[in-house]
Amino acid sequence: MRAQKNTSKSTRRSAEPGNVNWWLRVTSAGWDKPQETIEQRERVRRSRLLSWILLGLFVVLVVFIPATLKNTPTVFAVSIAIIGLIIITLCNRKGWITLAGVLLVILTIGAALGVIVGSPDGYIHLVDLPAYDFLVVPVILGASILPRISAFIIAAINISFIYGDLVLQKQAQDLQQVIQQYGLPVIVGRPSALLLITATLAYLWVRGMDQAVQRADKAEELRALEQYLNQIEAEHAERVKEFMQEAINAIGALANGQEGLLLLPPGHPWQQQATFINTQLKQFHKLKQSNRGNNEQLVFAAETLLRLLQRINNGQSPVSALDPRRFTTQVAVTDEIVRQLYALLLEKKGSSKL
Repeated sequence: MRAQKNTSKSTRRSAEPGNVNWWLRVTSAGWDKPQETIEQRERVRRSRLLSWILLGLFVVLVVFIPATLKNTPTVFAVSIAIIGLIIITLCNRKGWITLAGVLLVILTIGAALGVIVGSPDGYIHLVDLPAYDFLVVPVILGASILPRISAFIIAAINISFIYGDLVLQKQAQDLQQVIQQYGLPVIVGRPSALLLITATLAYLWVRGMDQAVQRADKAEELRALEQYLNQIEAEHAERVKEFMQEAINAIGALANGQEGLLLLPPGHPWQQQATFINTQLKQFHKLKQSNRGNNEQLVFAAETLLRLLQRINNGQSPVSALDPRRFTTQVAVTDEIVRQLYALLLEKKGSSKL
């Protein structure tokens, strides 16, 4: 679990306040919270993107301020836009990213249509038609901040607004002549085609970006899993080495006529198995003490097992050398110790591979 904790800590570090500039702190959400899942990181990405878009819009409005000094309608429009952007910024800071994105799309659609609807004489002129092209902006914003399918929904809404505006709003003489000559579908076809193409490209772009993010997250998870498995394998190797060294010390003590025991540190995962083996070692020692006159076989068995354990610990022999079908000392207690050691090492080796 250490690798997973390290991964989580590194993710949290990326969200620490020291790595986030003042604008994102004030206007975005999620920078002060853990980003451990794809959903959390995607939420933070959308909030930060919206914050930078809002910053750009605020700069544009500041540039427009000199133009509002002699034009009352422009003052009104800029004021409405500033109030709307402030509300959107507050929503984004609260974490209401979807609501903030919807409000931003509505605001940009209103700004684009307001150029035509708010014409000084109230008529749509031929020169006003390129203003419909600005309706591609909310399509791109919607695909970037909202679910990517919203690009087509916003494009369809904008096309309906274009038709409705051309039908309901009064038309200037120059526009009427063009409509009579080419027809309304031809006039609306150009901005409609531009909206549909933009929606398709925005959808494909966002989908590709989402897939790239998912691939990066999967690669990061695989690296964390690999580190975790390497850590588990290293810990297992250390436990085996520690256990084998204690077994060598215990068998060596028996070979020298002393009572040998496996003394594992507190908290060692093999304490239960060591207790069982210690019971067998005690029986071996008692048997050796009761047969002082004829204990050569017992000593030979202990020395044989000791040499084999030393070779295994030094890497000169495999663990399979302890297989009871291949190794026996002809002493029941010693062979039982061998059987328990082999079963334990084989079981732990198999679990570490899993």
